[in-house]
Amino acid sequence: MGSMGADLPQTAPAAVLTGAYGEPYTIKDVPIPVPRPHDALVELEYSGVCHGDVYARDGGGPAPKDPVRPLTGGHEGVGRIVAMGTEGLDGFKVGDVVGIAWRSSVCGTCQACQAGSENHCFNQKITGAHVDGTFQRYISFPTSQLVPVPSGVSLPSVCPILCAGVTAYAALRRMDPQPGKWCVVVGGAGGLGHLAIQYARAMGLKVLAIDGGAPEKQRFCAKMGADVFVDFTAPGLVETIVDRTGGGADYILVLSPHQSSYDAAGGYARFGAQIMAIGIGNLHMSLRPLLKKDLLVRSNQTGTKADMKEALALFAAGKVVPELEVVELGDINGALDRIKRGDVMGKLVADLRGPTKER
Repeated sequence: MGSMGADLPQTAPAAVLTGAYGEPYTIKDVPIPVPRPHDALVELEYSGVCHGDVYARDGGGPAPKDPVRPLTGGHEGVGRIVAMGTEGLDGFKVGDVVGIAWRSSVCGTCQACQAGSENHCFNQKITGAHVDGTFQRYISFPTSQLVPVPSGVSLPSVCPILCAGVTAYAALRRMDPQPGKWCVVVGGAGGLGHLAIQYARAMGLKVLAIDGGAPEKQRFCAKMGADVFVDFTAPGLVETIVDRTGGGADYILVLSPHQSSYDAAGGYARFGAQIMAIGIGNLHMSLRPLLKKDLLVRSNQTGTKADMKEALALFAAGKVVPELEVVELGDINGALDRIKRGDVMGKLVADLRGPTKER
């Protein structure tokens, strides 16, 4: 077992789930863990608030069929190592700034891991869904899954890159996009979408963003770099996109979990286009446009360690700038409710250093 400095507190606040799916988080003081032999103890400063955290609280999506309880949620954390189970393990040391992301462990032996796609590991454990996550001040976490954070960057801005950012980057990279072609981002004003717009622009793509028709969403997507904005509530969605892209999109990122988003995608796809299914839901697609246009439908889940390094490098270079709204840990249930309603532009990030009183 590792040792900890005498200056660390005995307990610290955490957002904990104790009931059935659908029951809210409660804020309570929990004991500071002693780092296990292959872990580091990280003092977290910020944690992103993600749609995946809605599933951990309310069920569905990637959440286990039977809820893991008690459970501290969250999977986009950033902070500093304050103790090590084994000093120097995996190249980390006390004082390093690190990120904690979606995966807490992978098996290394399944088909996905053997193919170099540990992000699709069949036996992975999800941070904040299978094991305690980042809605807390201190966490003991395997060093094998820690993410080195580039120096000189804004720590709260790191959080969105650890899940939403790497998901967007990896999905785009997997399609091997050719600069100058059109990419449609469905849900462009959201936490994942606004980063996808920026990563697509960094890869040299022209971007058409789809979202609700509120003027502020159109302005927001334009600020993120979208060349064109289309309101999905307006009539003639497919025809408008085909017209604005000069014949249809080459790459389509469907970040929305709604059936209508997938129904429309086949209509505005260019011949030979790729559709990347990221939005989680029990959905179906008609084979007719797939056969007619020789479309390729694929999916992606977060990213590999290599993807993470590259996504963070573009962020550190200023090519990608997350749009943040900082909330208190005590507001975590309200923050998740807003995400569930689609009432967020950009990303919510919880400040773990400040007041934690529930609201």
